[in-house]
Amino acid sequence: MKRTFGMLGLMAASLLVLAPPVSGQSGDPATPPFNLEATLRPLEGGPADGFGLVRFRQPKDADVVAIVDVWVRDLGHDQTYLVQRAVDTNVNDVCTGTNWGMPTLGQIQTDGSGSGRAHLTRNLAAIPLGTEFDIHFRVFDPGTSTVVLQSGCYQFVVSQ
Repeated sequence: MKRTFGMLGLMAASLLVLAPPVSGQSGDPATPPFNLEATLRPLEGGPADGFGLVRFRQPKDADVVAIVDVWVRDLGHDQTYLVQRAVDTNVNDVCTGTNWGMPTLGQIQTDGSGSGRAHLTRNLAAIPLGTEFDIHFRVFDPGTSTVVLQSGCYQFVVSQ
């Protein structure tokens, strides 16, 4: 009997993992998606094998700060890149935001193999709780003004 309940629990958990992200429509500030993982892919003219991941998550606490962990590989060796984001509030899976400018999320420094990691933060306290937006990310080479990696479009909800 214990084994049956254990299997049912595993099946239920796997359904939750496989479920598509939902957009918060209830007005509840804790409605997902308040955590996301964005895959960074190379653009034409960028490094063909470049790749990255942005983990953009907001802990459930009173600080209303997003933790932004970025990992890249196969970029230029020993280089500094900028991590940027653009948002728009027309939540429709089409990222039309072009507000890449300042402030950037921060810098990421690659090592001799072209890999790098950065632990960044973004204060969201000025944004009303429950605000939804489309968001996408990019890694930008400030020396050449070239976007080397960019993500697809994701949704985010500011929560507490």
